[in-house]
Amino acid sequence: MTKAFRLRPAHRIARINYLPRVLGFLSTFVAILLITPELELGTPILLAAVAAFLVYPHLAWLHTRLVTHSKRAEQINLLLDCILLGTWAALLAFNLWITFSLLVSSLLNNSVNGGLPRLALAFVCFVLGGLLGVGIAGPAFVPTASLPVTAFVIITTLLYILGVGVTYHRQNGQLARAHKDIARKNDIFRSLLDMGVQTYEAKDVPDLIQRSLRQFRALYPTRSFGIVLFDRERADLVRHAGFLGAAENCRQALMDRLRTHNQSSERYRQAWLQQSDQRFLLMPLHRHLQQSPGYLMVDSQPNDDAESALPLFVDQLGAALENQLLTQELRKLAETDGLTGLFNRAFFEEQLAHAIWLKKTHSEPDFSVVMIDLIGLKRSNDHHGHESGDELIRQVARQLKKQARRSDVAARYGGDEFVILCHDCAESDAQRAVERLTTACQGRECEIALSGDRRLNLAVNISVGVAGSDQHPPDRVLRLADQRMYEDKEAYYQQHSRYR
Repeated sequence: MTKAFRLRPAHRIARINYLPRVLGFLSTFVAILLITPELELGTPILLAAVAAFLVYPHLAWLHTRLVTHSKRAEQINLLLDCILLGTWAALLAFNLWITFSLLVSSLLNNSVNGGLPRLALAFVCFVLGGLLGVGIAGPAFVPTASLPVTAFVIITTLLYILGVGVTYHRQNGQLARAHKDIARKNDIFRSLLDMGVQTYEAKDVPDLIQRSLRQFRALYPTRSFGIVLFDRERADLVRHAGFLGAAENCRQALMDRLRTHNQSSERYRQAWLQQSDQRFLLMPLHRHLQQSPGYLMVDSQPNDDAESALPLFVDQLGAALENQLLTQELRKLAETDGLTGLFNRAFFEEQLAHAIWLKKTHSEPDFSVVMIDLIGLKRSNDHHGHESGDELIRQVARQLKKQARRSDVAARYGGDEFVILCHDCAESDAQRAVERLTTACQGRECEIALSGDRRLNLAVNISVGVAGSDQHPPDRVLRLADQRMYEDKEAYYQQHSRYR
């Protein structure tokens, strides 16, 4: 087919009107056949009826497929329908029921497609068609017909009206669903934009998690959500977590199952977790998270688009969390003690506050604090200079780095005091680690290199205190560890002389 006659998609109005036009014109043709014996219509009239009622509907449809403006073509077709039907009303001698049926169908089709202005224009076209029919066949008026013809016309008219109503009701339903779908997509799009804003406004990772959870809950008010981030090196250690909507007992069970999943080979795949009567969809955030593996969790509910819409948020959430984690890493570099390479006191206190919050909020994980004091630093400074004291501090720091796990926070707390925050560690486990540290440090002589190629051997002595959140309230752990460290120091001086 050449380009000039290429068929184009028909407009929605043309598609809706095609079948009612075919059926309506077909029923009118049948009515003409039934009334032919009464009006003694000739063969030319019947042939014209075949062309008008059996061929014309398909030509009108073809017209909407050939032209560029399909909607405009269908609007013209509707007016041609009025002229054609008005003409046949006159050719059939203005039979009352047939004329009424043709007039109603003409006005109905035009009114639903254009309102009152189209209805008035359709009426004018129908009258013009009637005048055309009078001009062709002459004036004739036979208002009545036999009972079968009248009954057929009444029934088909009612069916036609009913069919048009059902068709447009269905179409309106589709439009309503389309509008609802568009409105929902707009809500999702706005939520994506809002999440981008939340990313810039969040001050740290926990704040970003809470903001994101509130954003998800606003989009899906009846659902429960959770965001959990694990340590990069220890797959069982939770670094950050937040829930909204889930019950406390459900959270703990989910955390246990999530730890197991994060240590499995399926950790990078979407999965389902069944907990009691709730089913949670697990969406990995690993695609953008290099600093810490994490997951977005949402409970499953019927008749909801969350499973299809939330993946749009996963990449954005993962990238936002990664930016926050990188910022946190850069902040660690800024909060490192220059002499020892350990974290400084400010960073330790921030991490301790977060560990206390996790313990109070989720009842886990436990943590322990180890306080360490370097005994004899003043003696070394007074006898050998501050250079020797600094080197002694560095020697202890090196031992702390060796004994501490990667997930632990080892910091210089003060001049000769050190502290270790042990994540996911009970007091008894921390005590065993302290025993290893004491064995490595206590009474050990280390060689100190001074300026001018001078060297001297100094003994390292430390006092240690340990406390854990599994045995004590989380906000008292640091104070208790500090108290135990001074008790250990006093025990040391009961056997050794004090230096004044």
